Amino acid sequence: MNVAPLRPPDAELDPADVTKRSGSNFLAGFACMDEARRAGMTAIYAFCRVADDAVDDAPDAATGAGRLAFWRGELHAAAAGAAATPVGRALQATMQRFRLPPGPLDDLLDGVATDLAPRPFADDGELALYCYRVASAVGLACLYVLGPTSADARAFADALGHALQRTNILRDLRSDAEGGRCYVPANWLTAAGCERSWLAGTGPAIAYAPGGPVARIRADLAEAAAGHFVAAHAALRRLPRADRRALAPARVMGAVYGELLARLRAPAADLRGPRVRVGKAKKAWLALQVFAGVRP
Repeated sequence: MNVAPLRPPDAELDPADVTKRSGSNFLAGFACMDEARRAGMTAIYAFCRVADDAVDDAPDAATGAGRLAFWRGELHAAAAGAAATPVGRALQATMQRFRLPPGPLDDLLDGVATDLAPRPFADDGELALYCYRVASAVGLACLYVLGPTSADARAFADALGHALQRTNILRDLRSDAEGGRCYVPANWLTAAGCERSWLAGTGPAIAYAPGGPVARIRADLAEAAAGHFVAAHAALRRLPRADRRALAPARVMGAVYGELLARLRAPAADLRGPRVRVGKAKKAWLALQVFAGVRP
C-alpha cells in the first residue's frame, strides 16, 4: 500500500545535531576515524536516528507511516543525487564518496516499519529477520565507509548486528512492555510459561523468582546474544590485521555492548531494577583497549 510522504519535524536538522542529542552507544567509536569516514558514519547514524524517530515520536501509526515514507523517498533521492534535507544531503555525499548502495538502508526502513503496528513474533526466525533489518543491515552499510567488504567482514557485521540488537531487547524488556511492545518470540514465552504482561514488571512475585519464567526469558535472550558475539569474534579473527584495524569503530561498539550484556547477565540484574547502562568512563576505557589491541 502506497503511503503519502509526510515531512517530519526533524527534516531540517543537521546530522551533527541529530547525533549530539542521541547519546547512543553507536557513537563510541567515531573518535578514531579520519574526517571523511567520521562524516560518513555520522550521516548513516543520523539517517537511522531520524527514521527510528519517525515511528517512535509519531502520535499515531498513520503519521509514522507518512514520515517513514518521507525518509524512504529521501534515501532514494540521495542515491539519485537529489536529496533535499541536511541529513539526506550528508547521506548523498556518503553514498557518492564510498559507493554505498541504498539497499541496506532500505532494509533498515523495512525493519523500522515493523514498529508501526507491533505484533508478537511467532518464533526466533521472525525475531532474526527483525534484528537483521534494524541492526545487521546498518552494520553492512557501515562497511562501505569503514573499508572492508569481504565475505568475512560481512559475516562479522551481520553477527555483530544480531548480538547488539538482542542485547538491546534484553536491556529494554520492561520499558518496551510498558510501551506495548514485545520482541520476545511467542514460542519462547510459551516454553517459559511467561505471560507477555509480566515483562512490564507488574506480574505475580513468583514470575520474577530466580529460575522463574522471566528469568528464563532473560537467560534465553542473553544466551542468543552471546552466541552471536562468539560468531562475530570468529569472523573477525579470520580477517587480515589491516581489516581488523579498519573495523575498530565497530569493535568498540561490540566491546561496549559486550560489557552491557555482562552486566545484564549478572546475578544482581533484575527486570524491575534500574535500567542497566555502561558509563562514559567505562566506554572510553573499552575503546582504549580496542585501539591498543588487547580486545577483539
